[in-house]
Amino acid sequence: MGVLASLYRQRGLVAVLVARDLKARYRGTFLGYLWSLLNPLLLLAVYTAVFTFVIPARVPGAVPYPLFLFAGLLPWLFGSGTLLDAAVVLSDNGPLLKKVVCAPEVFPAVTVLSHLVHHLLALPVLLAATAAAAGFGLVRFPWTVALLPFALLLWVVATAGVALAVAALAVHFRDLKDLLHNLLNLFFFATPIIYTLDMIPVRALRRVILANPVTPLIQVYRDVVLLGRVPSVLMWAWAATVALVCWVVGAWIFSRLRETIAETV
Repeated sequence: MGVLASLYRQRGLVAVLVARDLKARYRGTFLGYLWSLLNPLLLLAVYTAVFTFVIPARVPGAVPYPLFLFAGLLPWLFGSGTLLDAAVVLSDNGPLLKKVVCAPEVFPAVTVLSHLVHHLLALPVLLAATAAAAGFGLVRFPWTVALLPFALLLWVVATAGVALAVAALAVHFRDLKDLLHNLLNLFFFATPIIYTLDMIPVRALRRVILANPVTPLIQVYRDVVLLGRVPSVLMWAWAATVALVCWVVGAWIFSRLRETIAETV
């Protein structure tokens, strides 16, 4: 609760730094914020071309594979991008931490919110592509998209908790960023993003994938934004438990290391 209370008190500063981060990201570019739409649009176009004409791929059901893949990649890119940036955010803002009275938890929060904005700007591409596919009779447009804010909230809470832990630990252990790259690669293939659980032939391996804490977050998100089905109460509970545990553990780790961050960076 201490981290949340501190972030609430400094919500004005967080908003200013998020705006600064977004402006800096696109400063000097010709299209500016349009890249937030063009990047996912081009990504979806590439996936559609490759997995339709070059390497035809299918998943159980009638959902086009490019849409299936894209719906799993969007939240994954939000989470993994946030964590990679969180690993360097405190060291990059070391001068501010040392010279200005600024709570260190502000910077991981800014990282999470900046990536959340990019995710929200990319969502219309997925929804428009789903609507187009529905127009051609390939899928039904999911009414369950109304539940998307709840699915996305779970991602934000889980990612914010892990980002706090990563940011604090990376200050003391500089190798963490390189280790994080490898861990994220492992979790990517151990999460049903490019495949479904039904496609795993070995039952024991399927149970391992299902036990992966990222799996329920992906399943809930994809179910409501694309597949048009309401996740089971058990799946919602599993995803909510993962998000809560990530936040509690991450905030605890950050609180334990908080006082040594400014002098270490």
